Amino acid sequence: MAKNVAWIITLLAASSCPCFGQYLEIDQPANDIAFNAQTGMIYAAVPSSAGLPYGNDLIEISPVDGSITRSVFVGSEPFTIGMSPDAPVAYVGLSGAPWIYPVDLTTMTVGTGFSLGNTTYNGPRFAAQIAVMPGSPDTVAVSRRNHGYSPNYAGVAIYDDGVARTNADNSFTGGNTIAFGSQTSTLYGYTNETSDFTLRRYAIDPSGVSIATSAGSVISGYNVKIITRGDTILATSGAAVDGTQLALIGTYSIPGSGFANAVTVDDATSSVFFAAGDVVYAFDRRTFVPTGTLTIPANGGAVAATNCGTACVAVAYDSAQIFIASVPNLPIIFRNGFE
Repeated sequence: MAKNVAWIITLLAASSCPCFGQYLEIDQPANDIAFNAQTGMIYAAVPSSAGLPYGNDLIEISPVDGSITRSVFVGSEPFTIGMSPDAPVAYVGLSGAPWIYPVDLTTMTVGTGFSLGNTTYNGPRFAAQIAVMPGSPDTVAVSRRNHGYSPNYAGVAIYDDGVARTNADNSFTGGNTIAFGSQTSTLYGYTNETSDFTLRRYAIDPSGVSIATSAGSVISGYNVKIITRGDTILATSGAAVDGTQLALIGTYSIPGSGFANAVTVDDATSSVFFAAGDVVYAFDRRTFVPTGTLTIPANGGAVAATNCGTACVAVAYDSAQIFIASVPNLPIIFRNGFE
């Protein structure tokens, strides 16, 4: 059964602002959320502070009615979710232990976990972000971090069935946020905790990962996160970057500070969504033109966003709230990427 769920019909007053339609509020803390296309469900990493019944669980949420349909215990302080784009598999990185656990989303069962090991001087490594390799759900790229150090970057590595490939990026700073490109041999990473703001293209081969090329200040900003569609990199700063050239394509003009806390894409409507404060902004992905806004009663900052099917976006906030928004007024045009 869903916990503290309410549907709210939203009619935006400004006639110049397209209406997203309606949204669903779920009063549930989450450190991260992700959508799996194979199951059609949203998944949330729930911290221990949530208490019973879902603390330290990965929970499954229906995007249709907000009900929590299943849950499974994954370990101490689930922090980040790596979702396979083409298999019912998720990986959960913990913050309370330096481990990652795979989850079979068909059976909602936890598989054999693996440790990220220790650095020479800074102790155990924890998962900052996990990217599952397209077409290879047993292989993940992991951006690793330390606790209590600055910068906290602890390298990017590739793991097959939990076994690390030999070569890793162990630079002092590197890809705090990562995403695969159009080929499984390409991974992008952005340095978001030091002022060099370096964007890297990593090369992946059977021996592991190496830096192919890098560029500074193509994307700028602390704590900026990236996602990809093919070799187009989209950042929470509003930047859209050609990953093959590491060159700026254009910028989505996010009102206010110009930065969002989370970004996601709806391929069916060719839309990009940015969660900034209590507002979700929509843009046409090709033209950078704003197409709508939605103000929601969030009491904190967004921690993660995910597409949740056609004309659907979900956002988790650090105020123990998850919102699932329906966006039926955006046109479904069935196109991918920039044309």
